[in-house]
Amino acid sequence: MKTLWSTSAAVTVLAALGAGGSPAFAQTAPATQAAPTTQAAPDNTNAIADIVVTATRREESLNKIPLAIQALSGDSLAKLNVVNFEKLIEFLPNVRTASHGPGTSSIFIRGLSTDSPGLQIQGTAGTAPSVALYINDAPASLVGRNLDVYAADLQRIEVLAGPQGTLFGASSMGGAVRYITNKPDLQNYHAGFNGTYSFTKGGDNSVAGNGYINIPVIKDRLAVRVVLYGDQQGGYIDNVPGTYQVPFDAHIGQAGRLPTGNPLLVMRALQSCQLTATTTVANCNGSQYNAPTRQSINNSQFVEDNYNDATYKGGRIAATFKINNDWSIEAMHVRQQLKVDGVFEYDPLVGDLKVQQFNPNTLRDKFNETTWTLKGRLGFLDAIYTGSYLHHSAVQKADYARYSNLGLYVPYYECDRGVYYTAAYNGNIGNTCYTPSKSYQVRNKTQRITHEFRVTTPAAERLRGTFGLFYDLSKLYDNTDWSYLEPLAGFINPRRPNPAVNAHDPSVRPLQVGFFNDIQRRDRQIAAYGEASFDIIPKQLTVTAGARYYDEQASINGSSNTSFASGGRGIYNPATGTYSVSPTATPFYGISANLNTLLKDVSPAKYSGVLLKGNITYKFGGGSLVYATYSEGFRPGGFNRRPCKVGAPGCSPAQFAALAVYVPDTVKNYEIGTKLALLNRSLQINLAAYQIDWSNIQMTVFDQNISNQTFTTNLTDARIKGVEGDVTWRATPDLTFNGAFSYNDSKLTKYRKNTVVLLPLGSPLALSPKFQFNVRGRYEKELSSGLRPFIQGAFHHVGKSISSDISNVDIRYQSYNPTLGYANSIPIVYNGVTVRPGDVISPIPVSQNQAAYSTYSASIGVSKDQWSIELFGENLSDARPQLYVSGNDGTNRITTSRPRTIGLRVSTKI
Repeated sequence: MKTLWSTSAAVTVLAALGAGGSPAFAQTAPATQAAPTTQAAPDNTNAIADIVVTATRREESLNKIPLAIQALSGDSLAKLNVVNFEKLIEFLPNVRTASHGPGTSSIFIRGLSTDSPGLQIQGTAGTAPSVALYINDAPASLVGRNLDVYAADLQRIEVLAGPQGTLFGASSMGGAVRYITNKPDLQNYHAGFNGTYSFTKGGDNSVAGNGYINIPVIKDRLAVRVVLYGDQQGGYIDNVPGTYQVPFDAHIGQAGRLPTGNPLLVMRALQSCQLTATTTVANCNGSQYNAPTRQSINNSQFVEDNYNDATYKGGRIAATFKINNDWSIEAMHVRQQLKVDGVFEYDPLVGDLKVQQFNPNTLRDKFNETTWTLKGRLGFLDAIYTGSYLHHSAVQKADYARYSNLGLYVPYYECDRGVYYTAAYNGNIGNTCYTPSKSYQVRNKTQRITHEFRVTTPAAERLRGTFGLFYDLSKLYDNTDWSYLEPLAGFINPRRPNPAVNAHDPSVRPLQVGFFNDIQRRDRQIAAYGEASFDIIPKQLTVTAGARYYDEQASINGSSNTSFASGGRGIYNPATGTYSVSPTATPFYGISANLNTLLKDVSPAKYSGVLLKGNITYKFGGGSLVYATYSEGFRPGGFNRRPCKVGAPGCSPAQFAALAVYVPDTVKNYEIGTKLALLNRSLQINLAAYQIDWSNIQMTVFDQNISNQTFTTNLTDARIKGVEGDVTWRATPDLTFNGAFSYNDSKLTKYRKNTVVLLPLGSPLALSPKFQFNVRGRYEKELSSGLRPFIQGAFHHVGKSISSDISNVDIRYQSYNPTLGYANSIPIVYNGVTVRPGDVISPIPVSQNQAAYSTYSASIGVSKDQWSIELFGENLSDARPQLYVSGNDGTNRITTSRPRTIGLRVSTKI
């Protein structure tokens, strides 16, 4: 178990904040908030508290707006032990993630998902997200990975389902997730602290603490609120001893049987014996290829129990200054550091919660976001300007040894030239594949600045509206190095990027780096939007119309760089079988793709258009309503580095141009819903039924038959029909039940391009289970002593799904022979079997089945006045839910939940 010292120290400091010497008193709502978080009917003690949200850019009651939205108040988040998104989705039935662990999740709502590419290329080749992420009014979405925001001292989290294009713009076509923080209180001093210690079955213990302090510096004028948190989550996956080598069938002498294993080794086994169409070379015996000697790697230096731990550290400071009765200024700065070691996926072939990793796996993720807001009145209008600056950096190192399972060019990187260019070198430059110690390092940096100005007319008027202007500029810098090269195979010449590519990072790379990206992406958005509502019948029948004009500009520059044909190898000495540094070697990497020239005619790409929304709502029965909505959404297009090699079969200049750019994908949503307040507002039922038509779906593909670089293209259309709902029943003043469910029937409906990589039409979308639901209940009663004992239980079920809509990327035997070229490649007779160019080696399928699962949690405790203590248990059945199954790198890995965890939580306020 790794040290808990740093987190324990943070907890101690926070405890001092929360347990100061002032007498305890009730915390009041911050004076700067125009409406409290919850409201309850005064005439009914069983009435459900109604959360006030700003999903429509106005403060309105959650259950009184015609929108499919779920919201969890800060109090509910604490009671449910929700600290990050992985825990949050247990209570959001129509939300899924493709998660590789903390800091590496993609969010999907209503089944708008098809695949999730590997982490190593999400910055360069990843698409924009389909769900928008906000911290208050500041956009915080990123390309490739979402901010893993720690939920401390939040007023609420809002999850808006379905396209939110008119009010929230690009990348909100699936919905939006909004983290709403508690604001400074101008009137009262108060502070609070929460501490948690927990034990995980078979894993390390975890400890967490967070606290806040609110200081009215000048009462009714200026206040400051400070939040600090630390959370060290112990590991539970073991890295166990193992060895590994480049795969190649050892029984190659068996008649009638082809060799299998790494595709390039197989291809070379079949082709490289052919010096001409009728003669073979010295390293071959007829058609019998001499298999290479393959060295093994072991992971002895990385073996560790419970080696996947994560630590969140951070805080925020917010200030509010009331200029006068009409105007105020708010400012906030958020800073978070996430440190992750190990992997959060296990390999079922190795064992339960076990993996075999051969290189370091670490993530260092940091973000800072500064926001500023000016609020006031312009005549009868409420006006608000808000701006934000987000700086995010992620440095991730990962083991990549098992890329040898399917990487076409792996033998070039780590084997002697005689292994794969037998004919060209007559078998005289070695026949060994060295230890497959491969890894990659991602260095991503994002800078995003936004400005938004909007006005709203008085909510009480029969005709009312919200109108705004929006500007967004995002820059992503991606530098990813793949360490493939084996010095024993001759890669001993140090190199740097070719000056022709104007690299953002021009430094000399380590000897082992065989390929790297040096990419800069830039996205600029300008938009004008508005929504207006008119009461046809006051307080009963309302129509709403909205529109957003957007002008998007996306650009990319930089390069991909390769060790091929770049003088990376030293001078070979056949007498000793060793290499020496070449004094005349080119000190530069080869250029695999110079985007500054390849894409100069298409970058920047410009997209503009109008998104529409329409709604009609009928209110009845003192708090109930029905509605019908039409809404639209989109996410921006982008570029590919080198989708194919011009001149190779299947890659004409026209085909290259068709794959160089992918255009925006769009959704159209048709929805009807109802919100029913029943039994004197003690029972609330919210339901929505929808159909979503998704066109020009962007999908990321690694198809080595087309390109050795991952690319994105518009491959298909889909349709989603679904029903979702949530129920809250306050059976008595002491007993409350909550439940939520979703049913999604999703189907691929049309191929946009000729493809052999997708599942058949009619197949479901990835990570879109047909049925999922959750239920929870809480009983809490105040005794005459003032103590309030409580007990709470929850059940969460997710149906079966698939991990990707890419069925399989079969690797075909190349039509290219290293000696004979493309045109003269011929069938080969191997062990009595005729093998032709285009015959297939099938790796494990990309699309994996994800089994249905259920989890249980419970807690019991007591509170009084401003303190509480509780004992909680999570994943009580110790299940192994398949949250995400990845078939990357030719091996299955399963992201699962933390095993059974029992813990103690204490909190206090003053």
